[in-house]
Amino acid sequence: MNFVDLSTLNITTKLDVLERDTQRYSLFLYQHTGVFFADDTRIGNNNQQEAETKFINLLTKAVQENISLVVAPEYSCPKSVVDLILNDENLQPPKNKVWAIGGESLDKEQLDSLKELNNQNIYIHFEDIYKNSDKNYVDPLYYIFRGQHDGVDKLIILIQFKSRHMGGLWSSQLEPNNLIEGENIYILKNDLNSVRLMSFICSQAINFNATYEQHLIDNHSWTDAPFLILNLQFNPNPSHEDFIAFKKYALKRDKRELISLNWGKETTYVNGRNLYEATNTPRSGIYFKTSDIDLDYTTTKIINNHNKGLYFLQILRNKRVLFFNGNIELFKIENKSVSIVDGEDVQQRREGPTVINIFNYDEDLNFIEEEKVGDNHIDFLTSRGISNAYLLNEENSIVDKERLINISVGKVKGKEENKWADVIHLNSFGLNEVDECNNRLTYIEDTYASSEVVRTISCSNIFELDVNIINNIHNYPHSIRHLTNKNISLAFAQNASMFNYKYNLTNDNGGIEKATVCYIGNAVPLQLVKKTYDELQKLFDNDSPGKNTIVVFYKIGNDVLNKSNPDAGNITQISNDDSSII
Repeated sequence: MNFVDLSTLNITTKLDVLERDTQRYSLFLYQHTGVFFADDTRIGNNNQQEAETKFINLLTKAVQENISLVVAPEYSCPKSVVDLILNDENLQPPKNKVWAIGGESLDKEQLDSLKELNNQNIYIHFEDIYKNSDKNYVDPLYYIFRGQHDGVDKLIILIQFKSRHMGGLWSSQLEPNNLIEGENIYILKNDLNSVRLMSFICSQAINFNATYEQHLIDNHSWTDAPFLILNLQFNPNPSHEDFIAFKKYALKRDKRELISLNWGKETTYVNGRNLYEATNTPRSGIYFKTSDIDLDYTTTKIINNHNKGLYFLQILRNKRVLFFNGNIELFKIENKSVSIVDGEDVQQRREGPTVINIFNYDEDLNFIEEEKVGDNHIDFLTSRGISNAYLLNEENSIVDKERLINISVGKVKGKEENKWADVIHLNSFGLNEVDECNNRLTYIEDTYASSEVVRTISCSNIFELDVNIINNIHNYPHSIRHLTNKNISLAFAQNASMFNYKYNLTNDNGGIEKATVCYIGNAVPLQLVKKTYDELQKLFDNDSPGKNTIVVFYKIGNDVLNKSNPDAGNITQISNDDSSII
């Protein structure tokens, strides 16, 4: 791979998305959905007319709303749309805006025709690597923006070709046998101090590693400059270990943000087989690094994004991940610069991406806005045998449900004390970097094996606690024996936030019962039992009566055992003094 700075092509520009100011910029992230076609002559959409109409409507909307950055996945945009852009000023990006669009394959004749279109108003640039190739077509990424070439204002179309094929992607060797491989990775910037924009086309990403680092350091300010990195995909397995390694390397340094964009969930091959039949998710997403101080992780922000199909997770507390719902074709998102240098500290908070609107196409291929997209977690829980009324209640927030699940299966960071229930401290919002295992039960789109194992264990433990343990008063130790004459439920009371979600039992009136119980499984080591109990103890002040009503249940064979406070006695009255709990 060759990394080529825009300035070496005598092209200059000023793009909003590359500025380092305090204002948000807008993005259209388009998960193109269709029937995918591939043979020795071309790769792209089976229905060309449908794809063309979709893209015309997408780009028309982008122009109307002055969107700063439009991104579409690999092999999605027909060349006919590029031809229309070249001939219609109303279908061209406004000043300071840029489109990064993955195109259908281009053959040699189509490349020759593009080369002939340069004039005083248009400059098209791409590598001259195809004429002497014995292969049939390139996989193009179109950067489309307004800038100057040799000091003259023009519409610029900079075309990057995929430099590495994806072997056996369609259970054949179509791409390896036919792809004309490029060499150049173009780096867009406004000036020496701006953000850099760099893109990788699908499998191109898995070849980006430390072997290129010294060249980037020496020639492209890799150490100090901020980078916005795009990865445009047609990829049935977006969490393959090679792509995970790419993400890990791309985010190794600070001032990095990565947008991975795949085809939509309902995409099929011509034979009707679903693209994602093995994984059930495109895993399009935004990956970025930021401190807790600079991140808006309030419950309101998390829920609002979730309701519009943007799902929060994090890796090791400083890498944040937002996955897209695979059924939404177009996301309008606002985000701040990868690295902000203007303004005061309070204005430089990056906050994280916010979904503004989501859209799908109607039958006439016009965009219709969706107010909310379902996550199917209630259907999922029901299918796994969960009957807990709190978890199945649509009115309860997904964050509160994750809190209840975490404390009820003993996944608590006691050292965080009163902040344990913050999203960034909840175990279920963690994403394992090594395999992108998703621990949540309210985001269940992917069916990766590692995620399914976690879900199975969590559902099994919740069921056992909710149905078999709490409902049998003979399981209650002395410390919570005072609850045996009450109709106890596993739930949070309406005032649970007053007690920092430390108590997870309610009575038949929905009132809080000041006890904390969890079930951690069968045949678990005693060290885990003790560790879980100790972590729950850390949630409470030394003089808090809540310390006395913690019970960690576990099983050995068919026997329900527990760890609780043996000295608590038969507690008949719990203090109503809230100050002693918080």
